[in-house]
Parts: sequence; C-alpha cells; structure tokens
Amino acid sequence: MTIVIAAAVLAALVGALGPEALRRVPEPPMADPDKLPYAVLAELRFVRAGLALAAAAMAGLVAWRVDDVELVPVWVVLAGVGSWLAFVDWHTRLLPYRIVAPLYVVTLVLVALGALLLDDVGVVWRALIANVVVYGVFRLVYWVGHRFFGGAFGYGDVRLSGVLALALGALGPSEVFVGMYGGFILGAVFGVVLSRLRIVDAGGYAFGPYMVVGAVIGAAFGPSLYG
Repeated sequence: MTIVIAAAVLAALVGALGPEALRRVPEPPMADPDKLPYAVLAELRFVRAGLALAAAAMAGLVAWRVDDVELVPVWVVLAGVGSWLAFVDWHTRLLPYRIVAPLYVVTLVLVALGALLLDDVGVVWRALIANVVVYGVFRLVYWVGHRFFGGAFGYGDVRLSGVLALALGALGPSEVFVGMYGGFILGAVFGVVLSRLRIVDAGGYAFGPYMVVGAVIGAAFGPSLYG
C-alpha cells in the first residue's frame, strides 16, 4: 500500500505541473487558426487539480496491480505526463512533439533503470521489441488512414504509441496486447457514442486520451484480461 500511495502522490505532483509545461510549449507551425493556444489551455479552470487527480488515479492503479515495483517509476512519469497529453489532445487534437519526445527518452531510461534493479536485461529487450512492433503497426494504420480515409489518425498518435509500448513491453506481452488494443476499442466505442451525441466530431476526434487510458488498463489488468 505504501508503494501505491507514493506512486499516486508523485504522479499527482507531475500532473499538477501540466499548466507550467503547457505555457512553455511553442505553438505548432501552420496550426489550425481555431486551435486553442496551449497557454490558454493552461489557464482553464480546475485544470491543475484535474490533471493531478487523473495522474494519481492512473499511477495508483498500476502500482496496485503490477508485481515489479522497480517498474512503477515508469508509470508515475507516464501517468503524470500522460494526463497532460490526454488533456491537450482532447482540446486540440494535437500531441505536442516537445512533450512526447522527452517522454520517450525518460521512459526508456526508467525502463533501463528498472531492468538494472531487477537484474533482468529481458525487461529492456521486451520493451524495445514492443516499441518496434507497436510503432510499426501504428505507422501502418497512419499510412492507411491518410491514403484511404482522409487522415483521421494523426502522427502524434504514432509517436505516443512508441512511448506506451516501451512501458507496456517492459511488463510483458499480454500488457502490450491489452493496453494497445484496448486503446483502439475505447476509441472506437466512445468515439461513436460521443459523435452520436455531437460532443466530438465524427470525422476527427482525439485518440490520445483513449490510448493513455488503454495503456493503464493494459498495465494493471493485462495478464488477467488476456489470460
């Protein structure tokens, strides 16, 4: 229980830094003129508390369920920064490269540190293999979407898939399968429901939040759901 509480508190602190991070993210070139600026998103009411609570819930759930506590720091950071990305993507349908790229590096370093503490190099190999496979699948989906369906799937989602695959792969193949496939299922189901309710645009809604939540579900419940 101590690990769960510590993970939730630390992730909440990372999540709460979201507004400061967003104020420093440059606007993308040639962005949609109707896009909300990142600095404006940072000032929305209750954003800090919302990000902190979401991050705490995600990290606490993973810490409660995983066996290797050495890999919990990966999910503390991923839950914290993932809450930023989910929030931004929901409002802008963009996943800022200036946030995703450093998260990629930090995730890989924490996975390697976890492998060192576990004295198990297989952790790193599983993470890297998952990264290559999942990135390849998402890259193919991105190409097919742009080639035949008007590009509803963004390249930011492809980048994020690589980060999530690293973290999930370190845990195991069932976590990867449930985590990444779960994101697709959540995106499809809730996308249809929300588009029918006219809350989101059926032609291009944010997929990042579903990917983050799906990854957390995969990390926490992958072995039991896959088995």
